[in-house]
Amino acid sequence: MKIGISLNPYGDTYGRYGNDKFSVIRKHGYNAVDYDIADTTTELYSLNDRALIQRVNAEKNLAESAGIEICQAHGPWRWPPQDNSVQERKERLEKMKKAVIISNLLGCNKLVIHPLMPYGIEDVKIQKEKETWDLNLVFFRELTSFAKQYGVIICLENMPMNYFSIATPQQILAFVREINDDHIQICLDTGHVAVFNRLSIGDEVRRLGDYIKVLHIHDNMGDCDAHLYPTKGIINWHDFVTAINDIGFDGVLSLETLPSGYLDDNAFEEESINLCEMFKNLVLTNQK
Repeated sequence: MKIGISLNPYGDTYGRYGNDKFSVIRKHGYNAVDYDIADTTTELYSLNDRALIQRVNAEKNLAESAGIEICQAHGPWRWPPQDNSVQERKERLEKMKKAVIISNLLGCNKLVIHPLMPYGIEDVKIQKEKETWDLNLVFFRELTSFAKQYGVIICLENMPMNYFSIATPQQILAFVREINDDHIQICLDTGHVAVFNRLSIGDEVRRLGDYIKVLHIHDNMGDCDAHLYPTKGIINWHDFVTAINDIGFDGVLSLETLPSGYLDDNAFEEESINLCEMFKNLVLTNQK
């Protein structure tokens, strides 16, 4: 069983440890990381090709030396969404392609991406579902074709927006099936499922089945995307673990919840270790 954790190399959580971050993560009990390259204002998106290769290879070597797998990366994401104009979508596609290259350099073949939101997060209310769908098809067909050249799988993530038209696991699945390419699959986000109170986490895992290539694991109270620790919200974790076993998922159980970056090093380390141990025990005690 591999347990992963989200890593923003420029953030104030594990990023605080600099070149020791992977060793610290391994010491805390994790086997893998979801490498966060969502912020396109970092140096990774402005370095020239040679400098980028050097920078990313150094990260890859640090991870390998520490015994950490970079199992997935999280691609560009901006809030609020900036996908309305042709120019914005063109700029986002350029950044997405750069993220594909970074993933490849990291030795990571799975890149998590959010759908385009060209009419905002409530396109259902203004009856723009078809327009949203069509613009996403054009965008992701090109991105998937590009990713295939680098051996990277685009993992489209379900969203926590009740009035967005490509949000639920069922809608994500329909979209991925329409593109019909092995290089676009699914990232299942447990917390995003929980925001839709009518949905069962186990049913959604079983619905997606083999399309699930990566996971984002966290909890909430069903009212917002709070990224709480597992068991601190409404998710039925026994149902989740049972369903993951039922579909034969053999990837990384990757947590997308973290100790606070405001904690000092000692408190942060204790919280990180406790989170890892808690989740391992949760998985083990809910096995069939």
